[in-house]
Amino acid sequence: MILMWTGNLSVGIKYFDEDHKRLIGMIHDLHFAIKEVDGAGQIAEDEIDIALHRLENYFQYHCKQEEVFMAKVGYPGLEAHKLHHAGFLAKVTEMSQSFAGSRDPAHAAALMQFMYDWLTNHINVEDKKYGEFLFSEKISQEILEKSKPSGAGRNRILLGGSPDVRSTGNRH
Repeated sequence: MILMWTGNLSVGIKYFDEDHKRLIGMIHDLHFAIKEVDGAGQIAEDEIDIALHRLENYFQYHCKQEEVFMAKVGYPGLEAHKLHHAGFLAKVTEMSQSFAGSRDPAHAAALMQFMYDWLTNHINVEDKKYGEFLFSEKISQEILEKSKPSGAGRNRILLGGSPDVRSTGNRH
């Protein structure tokens, strides 16, 4: 099953919606890498390793961005959210290590399915919580204004700036 971005996955924060779209694209890359099999029905291990490495690295980057942002806006669910991120990374690392060298398409497909299921559930449940918090009355207009971009690049949040607050995606 291939995950497709829809407005229903929007958390209402453009910056993080873009990250989620990129993560979905990387899961697509993993899906297509799994489809690359040789004459013996074994997958191209290098392709899987590259796709997994890129996905894991970007996910770590994304998690840090979210966590810094949540701390800036005083999100009360930050510690629980960090635990979700850490649990995902630990499971992906465990599954990746057990996959290493096996070239078994079924094992790689199980890893991809886990990532797909986890990401959609995490966005729809955990990430939407911080989106709802941000747009609730608990967040003052002053904080929202400070969280709007001033035109700097993607690393702004780690350097003390903030992401775009409003997303163009549909909020449900």
